[in-house]
Amino acid sequence: MATSGQGNEQWFERWREGRIGFHSDSVQPMLARYWSHLSVSTGARVLLPLCGKSGDILWLAQRGHAVLGVELVEQAVRSWFKDQAEALPETVARTNFNRFESPERVGRAGVTFDVGNFFHLDAALSDDIDAFYDRAALIALSEAARQRYALKLAELCRPNVEGLLISLIRDGQPDQGPPYVVTDDEVHRLFAPNFMLERLGDRRDERGMTEVVWRLCRRAPLSC
Repeated sequence: MATSGQGNEQWFERWREGRIGFHSDSVQPMLARYWSHLSVSTGARVLLPLCGKSGDILWLAQRGHAVLGVELVEQAVRSWFKDQAEALPETVARTNFNRFESPERVGRAGVTFDVGNFFHLDAALSDDIDAFYDRAALIALSEAARQRYALKLAELCRPNVEGLLISLIRDGQPDQGPPYVVTDDEVHRLFAPNFMLERLGDRRDERGMTEVVWRLCRRAPLSC
């Protein structure tokens, strides 16, 4: 997703044409390995920016976390309900968003999707967010939009709210994203002003890309 209407259109096109190689039905290995490094209690509400229909949604819900997924493309959300063999719920209109809710079921917590532009989320939503997980939001954004994203995420998190963030490195390869390269230095530059950062590990995949997982914890705002 990008911030401009023209940039956003590429994501609608990808879903319409089935060009969703970025999607995985399986849980992201870094999430499964490192989620326990956070101090997040069962029942905590977890924000997933630009969530698509990721397999991570169900994985978190099965561990008792109420999931709030924010997704630009409604087709992705409709596809998630189809994959779960659930009837599509009635849409609840909210300011700037359409909300789809899947209630708590046996073996998992409830899942809520807000369909719209992540940057239009109301800061008041921070009262409802206990943790976050970013698998594909930061690396989907152009360099020009990433600073805005980091600030928006900070706005949505109360002090001490924790989350996992995954960045991406392509050693020796041109950056032809999305997904975009986001170096360790850039992660620090973007998030260190508002979050405490810990680099937990990395994983090189078969495409020659290295995923880096970070633990972020929202700092208390500086007093005047």
